[in-house]
Amino acid sequence: MKYMDAPAGQGHACCCRHPPFRFVDYDSVELGEDSRGAEVSLATCKSCGAIWLKYFIDEPHYPRSGRWWRVEIAAADASAMSAAAARECVERSREGFAGGSFFDSHGHAITAPIKVR
Repeated sequence: MKYMDAPAGQGHACCCRHPPFRFVDYDSVELGEDSRGAEVSLATCKSCGAIWLKYFIDEPHYPRSGRWWRVEIAAADASAMSAAAARECVERSREGFAGGSFFDSHGHAITAPIKVR
């Protein structure tokens, strides 16, 4: 991804690229739920300006089912993103992060092929 507003020397060293991720480091916008009940949001890193699409699934009737994926997206894609299109966007991404109790992880790097399950 291109870092449009990244201050010199940041980019891959930014906190948004190294788990665990802290919500206070982002300005977030909720996009709602998709047809499968996943919560979808966009989070813009306050430090470097990277925009992250987050896809979160939680099935409360199953223990340890909480899981999320986050992938970086371009600003042009973010402005047109919807909850309905989020899963496909995550799955066609080359890299990102996943975590949650399902994965027993606060976040780990993932690469294509990414499969939301």
